This record gives sequence, structure tokens and C-alpha cells, in this order.
Amino acid sequence: MKKTLRLNLSRRQATLSGAAAALLSNQGRAAAISTDIEGITFTVGRLAKALRDRQLTSESVVEAVLNRAEQLEHLGTFTSIDADKLRNSAKQADTDLAQGRVSGPLHGIPIALKDNIDAVGFATTGGTPALRHHFPNRNAPVTQRLIDAGGLIAGKVNMHELAGGGTTNNPSYLRTRNPYAPDHSPGGSSGGSAAAVAARIVPASLGTDTAGSVCNPAAYCGVVGFRPTLDRYPNAGIVPLSLTRDTAGPLAHTVDDVIALDAALAADRSEIAQQTLRGKRIGVPKVPFLENNTSDIQSMMEEVEARLKDAGAILVETEIPDLVAIVNETSLITLGARIRKDLTAYLEASGASVTFDDVAAQIADPFVKGWTTPFLNPTDEILNEEARVARDVIPALRQIYSSYLKDNALDAIIFPTTPTPAGIEVPGTEDIIVDDVRIPGGIWLNIQNTGPATLWGGPGISLPAGLSTGGLPMGVELNGAIRGDKALLGLARAVEQILPATPSPN
Repeated sequence: MKKTLRLNLSRRQATLSGAAAALLSNQGRAAAISTDIEGITFTVGRLAKALRDRQLTSESVVEAVLNRAEQLEHLGTFTSIDADKLRNSAKQADTDLAQGRVSGPLHGIPIALKDNIDAVGFATTGGTPALRHHFPNRNAPVTQRLIDAGGLIAGKVNMHELAGGGTTNNPSYLRTRNPYAPDHSPGGSSGGSAAAVAARIVPASLGTDTAGSVCNPAAYCGVVGFRPTLDRYPNAGIVPLSLTRDTAGPLAHTVDDVIALDAALAADRSEIAQQTLRGKRIGVPKVPFLENNTSDIQSMMEEVEARLKDAGAILVETEIPDLVAIVNETSLITLGARIRKDLTAYLEASGASVTFDDVAAQIADPFVKGWTTPFLNPTDEILNEEARVARDVIPALRQIYSSYLKDNALDAIIFPTTPTPAGIEVPGTEDIIVDDVRIPGGIWLNIQNTGPATLWGGPGISLPAGLSTGGLPMGVELNGAIRGDKALLGLARAVEQILPATPSPN
């Protein structure tokens, strides 16, 4: 018997084998569906090895994805899935593997894409009404690199409209829910990317990050999220917010999974050396990173610091000069002042049938509409200020950060990814509710820590660091030297081993 998988937005239909649940069960326990396929942990690394060792087929992994997507449709992760295309891709991957042809380290692994990343056969909506029927005729380079490494495109996942907010409550498409607490936000703007991985619907996903849109939802949803050095990955074929800060970024369950994805996305397969924490010098700047934290986040950070010291790391409490003043001066204008220029260029290059003015007129999210309005038709004063910041201020900040690391002989800095665990959004406002307290401007507060690195353009990685007293994930972030992505990933792999455990949501 067959049943139909219906996704609220795509209007696509896909048949799903009724035997999928039996295939996925582990000793008859339904709970095992969330973490295992026939006893294989649902990570990129473990699945890839199982495929190579013929313990699993790509088709069985795809059936797991489709079954899980249907089971958890209420989480609002996928905006579109083409199940027939996905099955056919998996069948071809299995055929190739049987004949000794391996495309790459992601061979046969389904990966979800945020709905602002172009993939042939899927609409790229950018989470906004005017692009609902925008079907690009070519893949974004990052999409193609995943495919070239053997990855299968599992479908598109939900996002905050135009990547312009932090809740992924999208009035035109879906409200994405946190897998650990469905009334709470998964973060944003890559909330669908994080929630789909956290819920074990897919083993990995690709999001985008402008001011924290990968690391923030990774922390909220208890997964690993990596923002690379600016321009490490190509930005073509991605609906932009501000190309001075935008980058794609992978989300997965482990640092090793992120390392595999980064190698494909950056076309950089050089090895990452194993690292020990003994003797590593890690900066712990207090301002603004240790301000405005909830008691749970504060306790988590204290425990992480203690574990680092026990592992032999040297923690250096020293501040980044002038950081808050520079962030306050530059953050908003670098988020919004280029939106007309950059989005117009994307629409023209991708053959969209709508103009920037069409997109702007149909923005549906009140929060996004509110903060972007001054930038939709920017004055000469705004454009001149953005140019000054890009020419003078941002390079100065990059130099300040680089000198800070060098002068203190630091391998990285560490801080809580977000000052609070996931909150409950107040739709149409800038507020969130945390521990029954409404926090005015809470959406902005939760990019307090992730935002600075997106200005100086260096790499950052958020790692799961246990659950709050309310059962919500918490994250800790490492930032490394600009263009020191490989070194940061190696350090993150070592830090990951000593962090508090983060259990799966179910």
C-alpha cells in the first residue's frame, strides 16, 4: 500500500513506501527512528561509511528522510520536496557505488538547502511572496559542489523572509518550530536548516549567514553550525541580503560532518590535523559576549571554561578594543544598505520574472518590512555612509581583530553563541519570551554575540553544549583567525569532545 506525502507549500506529491517505518525501526523501538537507520547513527560520516561498506543503500537513507519528513511535517521544515527525483538520484548513487564509481565523500547522502539557494527543479523563494514561482535554470555553485561531491539534494527548507529575521516564523510560507519545544523558535534566518537536522530528518543542511543566521539556529536547535571566512564559498545563485556579510554555511551533527561539507563547499580537501587542547590559548572576551546572559547560559559557559582548563587549555580574559562602538556604528547599515543593489543583481542574473520593486512591495513580515524600509530606496546619505563604512571602518575592525589574536597569541576566542536559549517569538514584533519574561528587542539581542564576526569576516562555529534547565539546547561558539578556517575546524573537533552532552530531541 502507498500513501501520499503532502507538503503545505510545494503542492508536490510523492509516494512513500508503507514499509519505510519497518526499515527504519531498530529492534522495534519507534524512538530509534530519530537517531538510527538500522543501527547506524544518522550522521554524514557514519552514513557515508555504511554506504561504502554496503551496510545501507542510499535508497534506504532517502526513504528514512521521506518518512521522517512526513512524520514531522508539523515542525514546518520543508517548503518543497521532489520525492521521485530524490529516489531516482539515490537509485543512481547505489548503481554507481555497486560499479565502483564514487562521486566523493558525500556520495548518496541527502542534504537540504535553505530556500534562498538555487537548485534546478526547485523554486528559490527567498521566503518572500514575490519569488514564490521563481525557478532558476541553474544550480548555485555551492549546490553544484555538493552534488559534485556525491550529495543528493533532499529539498528546500524554510527560512525567515529574505533572511531578515531570527525566528523563521514566515507568514507567507511556514512557521518552523523548534524540535525540542515546538512552541519555541528554532532561530533564524536558517531555522528550517537547523530544525531539519536537529529532528534527524536529514543528516545535514546548508543555510546562509549574514549576522548569525547559521550559528544562532544551530545553538537553538542543538546542532553544529559553521560560518566560514567571508568569500570562502561562492555566493552566486543565492538570494542576497548584503554581500559584504553574506555567506553560505553548513549545519550537521558533528564537527567531522561539517569538515566534510566544508571540503566540498570550499573545494579544499586538504587534511585537517588532529589537535589537542593542551597549551591552546583561547580568548574569553567579556564585552559584549558575556553580557545579558540568562542564568542557564552563564552556568553553561562557566562549565565549558572549567572543562577547557581541565583539558589543558589556557583561557585568556582580554577584551577586543573598541568592539562595541564599532558594531553599534556599522551593524545595521551593513545589513541593509546594499539590499537593493545586491538583490537586483541576483534577480537579473537568475532570470527572475520580477523586479526588486516587486519584491519590496510584497514583503509580508512586519519585522522585516520595518527594519528594511529605510534601505529599500536608500538616500544618497545612506549610500555614502555605507561606502564609508565599507572603505574605512570594516578594514579597521579586521585589523583590530587580527592584531588582538596575534598580540595575545590566541588560537581562537570562545563565547556563548546566544545570550538565551530559544525563546517564544511575539509575531510582528522584535520581542521574544524567555522563561515567561518578554524581552523587548530580543531578536536583536540574540545576534549580540554572533554579529561581530560577520563584520570582521572571520570563521565561526557553534557547538552544542548541553540543555538548559527547561530542556532547551545551548551553544558555545569559537571564532578563529580570518582565513584560518581549517585551523578553527581542527580546534572545534577537539573542543567538541569535552563539551556537555546534548541529547536528541526525542
